[in-house]
Amino acid sequence: MTHHDMPASADAAACPLEPTGLWVRATASRPRRHRDGWLFDLQALDPTRSGRLTAFMSADFTQQVEQASGIMLHEEDLVGDHTVLLTLTVDPLLGLTGRIIGLDRGLMLRAWAERDAQVREALDANGLWERQRELPMPRRLRRVFLIEPDDGAPHAIGDGLARWNELGMIALIRHPLAFEEPGAVAALHSAFDAANDQFDWGTLDAVIVEPGTGFAFRALSDPGLAQRLCEFPVPILTRRTRPVTLLDGLAFRSFDTARDLAALLIEILHRELREADRPRLEAIARELGPAPAAEDRPVNGAALFD
Repeated sequence: MTHHDMPASADAAACPLEPTGLWVRATASRPRRHRDGWLFDLQALDPTRSGRLTAFMSADFTQQVEQASGIMLHEEDLVGDHTVLLTLTVDPLLGLTGRIIGLDRGLMLRAWAERDAQVREALDANGLWERQRELPMPRRLRRVFLIEPDDGAPHAIGDGLARWNELGMIALIRHPLAFEEPGAVAALHSAFDAANDQFDWGTLDAVIVEPGTGFAFRALSDPGLAQRLCEFPVPILTRRTRPVTLLDGLAFRSFDTARDLAALLIEILHRELREADRPRLEAIARELGPAPAAEDRPVNGAALFD
């Protein structure tokens, strides 16, 4: 036996047997209140194994999950097949008990999907869900607002747009923020405030959202933000995250890869070249000759002719 097997004192409430935890795949049933948390029955997925283990999930752990996921957990959320991380304790009343200290992310994914579906249904009922996709394709790409992660890492979309900016092909406004940190929703609202200012000045052709790498990105499914983005007057382009968010569904266009997103931007630039009527401009240049140097041009309101 190890020191983990021995109770600290004769009247100890419990003694941990697996302090680092043990991942268990089981069916959870019979959720019920107990002290400051929940009790569940865990049973092996193999029907030939009849044993059950009582599992306890504390209120503190529940709160941690809710803060990390943005989802309020209910007792029915844990009913069914799950993978949980347990520490084993011996409770004087309950006997051998598993204390839940970790959850497989599948639980959160299902809860997120259900919540997003409800928000999407409400936006669709109000005629907002398709609003972005009804916007016309940009006819030019001269000023772009990029919302990108502030992680300092290279990202293909940001790097490519920065190069175009250096070449004078576009004017790029970069707005870095932390997508998965507390306050991300407020930061996104501030970013779109700045983008909307550019639109009000008449100089914004597209907003690009590059979330970077990560897991949750729940700020991009915030109901209030989603409604605002549905009604945003400028096309929003984004690279899809995994798991998907509401932004992925409501955006003007969303793409699986940075290359796919870049292909659309290049298509817009080619269209701008076609509509610029380059043969006409080249004919004007040939007829008029090179433009005069800056020092040869009239200044200070001087007359063009004597």
